[in-house]
Amino acid sequence: MSRLSVLLLACLIMPALATAQELQGRYTQLLFQSRDATSNPVWTDLNRLRLEWRGDRDSWSWQLSYDHQWLWGGLLRDPLSRRLLLAREATWLDAADVVHASSSLAWGHRLYRGWIRYEKHGLALTVGRQRIAWGSGRIWNPTDRFNPVAPTVLEPDQKLGVDALDAQWRYSANGGFEAVVSPGRGASRTATKWALRWSDTFHETDVAMLVGRIGAEQVAGLDVTGNWRDANFRLEWLQSWWHGRFGQLSTGMDYTWVNRWFPAGLYLAFEYFHNGAASRPVQADRLQTRVSDLLGMLLGYDLTPLWRLEGLLLLDPVHGSVFLAPRLKWSVRDNVDAVFLAQLPWGKPTDEFSARHRVIAAQIDWYFDL
Repeated sequence: MSRLSVLLLACLIMPALATAQELQGRYTQLLFQSRDATSNPVWTDLNRLRLEWRGDRDSWSWQLSYDHQWLWGGLLRDPLSRRLLLAREATWLDAADVVHASSSLAWGHRLYRGWIRYEKHGLALTVGRQRIAWGSGRIWNPTDRFNPVAPTVLEPDQKLGVDALDAQWRYSANGGFEAVVSPGRGASRTATKWALRWSDTFHETDVAMLVGRIGAEQVAGLDVTGNWRDANFRLEWLQSWWHGRFGQLSTGMDYTWVNRWFPAGLYLAFEYFHNGAASRPVQADRLQTRVSDLLGMLLGYDLTPLWRLEGLLLLDPVHGSVFLAPRLKWSVRDNVDAVFLAQLPWGKPTDEFSARHRVIAAQIDWYFDL
């Protein structure tokens, strides 16, 4: 029996035991304009149906999220772009497949989440495809080596997760240990990973330290967050040893500014990222940049109860290249959200963001109960 079959069988047994269940769905349509491999502007339409089932009984809980995704449009007519769009994300379970692929339509399905958890007396054991949410950085998370996501992706909230065993023990309301083990498999291009993390709170400061091994890399990290007056500060650092020593660090502050010009509160975050691995080979489980130092800023403001403006600005201070990503969010109904967004890179051909194309997009999400 395959690894995926065992997980799905366990989830299918759970309904007979459940005392509480939720069956929900989310339909996403993302229409965007970008450029293909020959730099021609093209429109592409992404549609995704996600079905999600959650349940619990006594000390047990579980989640199963399953996606079907369809792509139409110009990027599929370009062979290189189509190959990149249809490339599978590296996972141990490899629970994804392409149903149909042509120059007019690409249809695939995948397991987005699938885990079972047991909790009792401060101990929690979770096995399956899950999100390991480590790191306090608002833009970059060097300590997130299980689920790294670059700030320049089009859908930053879509984080596939990792197939792993996660064990947590809480010795107090704020303190505890967490151990994560994720198996590797050469056929799916995944490396074996393990890490042990300790976290606790001292006065108004949260501190976490970790050690582990990511493939051939030995790693050690630190994550500190706290308050300074009305602002929040954070520092996140990961040191690696593999063919030498290198580190990644992010540090920054965020603050909500309330005055007569911004009565709803203007959220501002500033962050600095240092990448000591910029000249090293690319790895999917590590944040990748072409330069060693980047600056970032986030802002957010509620224009009305239904409209919110957000923005991301990334700057390469050495070469002067810039990445700007404004977003305008609209709460259409209680269960319908819309987003209008753009990604605007500037720079010379050898700069950090030169390989990216300008993107404009509109997205709508419909949430429903089953």
